[in-house]
Amino acid sequence: MVVSENTAVSTVQAPTEQTPERNSAFRDGLNILLGSKVAVVGLCLVGFWLIVAVFADNCLFTPTCWFAGDDYEPTPWLARYSPYKQFSGENLAGPSAKHWLGTDKLGRDLWARLAQGSRIILTVAPLATLIALIIGGGMGLVAGYYGGMIDEVTMRVLDGVMAFPHILLYMVIIAAVGPSATNIVLAITIAGAPGIARLVRSLTLDIKTRDYVAAAQTRGEHPAYIMLMEILPNARGPIIIDAMLRIGYSVFAIGTLGYLGLGLPPPSPDWGSIVSSGRRLIMMGHIWDSLWACLAIAMLVVGLNLLADGIAEETQRYR
Repeated sequence: MVVSENTAVSTVQAPTEQTPERNSAFRDGLNILLGSKVAVVGLCLVGFWLIVAVFADNCLFTPTCWFAGDDYEPTPWLARYSPYKQFSGENLAGPSAKHWLGTDKLGRDLWARLAQGSRIILTVAPLATLIALIIGGGMGLVAGYYGGMIDEVTMRVLDGVMAFPHILLYMVIIAAVGPSATNIVLAITIAGAPGIARLVRSLTLDIKTRDYVAAAQTRGEHPAYIMLMEILPNARGPIIIDAMLRIGYSVFAIGTLGYLGLGLPPPSPDWGSIVSSGRRLIMMGHIWDSLWACLAIAMLVVGLNLLADGIAEETQRYR
């Protein structure tokens, strides 16, 4: 783990001195990313679905779409059709020039539904991970820095939450509050925050023994300043990599909940729901629903894992 050293700097810096530093940091990060073939492969897999999610239709670029509600019909771009449009007489069609991935039992275009589903999953999964990171990271920082009774009580409570299997915990929460995007975020946050807290706590216990933290305490800095400005920046590497992996776990969790019928309610193009509905059609010879949705989940999760692993391995060379 790279630990930055505190150096005495002037309180007033010319703007021209800051820009090269930012550019240098950006170039270093880009070199780390592009220096790993594994990370590049992961970036391509994740980038594909990011592009599809952004450009599936023009809704993200049309303010009218944000406020018009369900009555507004966005113009399809990469998706070609609306994910809810039913083509009469084309139920359970295979891949063709008109429907690239085929249609489902209601005659809806599968590519359009996967494209729209990518927008949902790439919004919910990072959001849930970010909230879990803020809550769990804050608890881990406080527990690791203060130690004593605060550390003991916080960790025992989090251990109690971690004792539940994640899937069971998801099911209990969703069954109690009902399936919706907000409640899925809540479930993933509650299940993910304890693991993040334990990681941040362990990093804090190590970093708070460093000389620059002792120097900040000697200067009389506030504990909040020390935690946020001295400890957290030096722990960001492992935290970022762990967060990237957790986004992949969240994608898998959202798919699992959709498969179990606890995801977003119909007719939302939830990837897990597409797998679940397509499962019943496999014995009828129609494999396309489950096949494409499973491949989409696998591509995204594997891409996120490769991206995180590649960055972690390449970072080791700079330590």
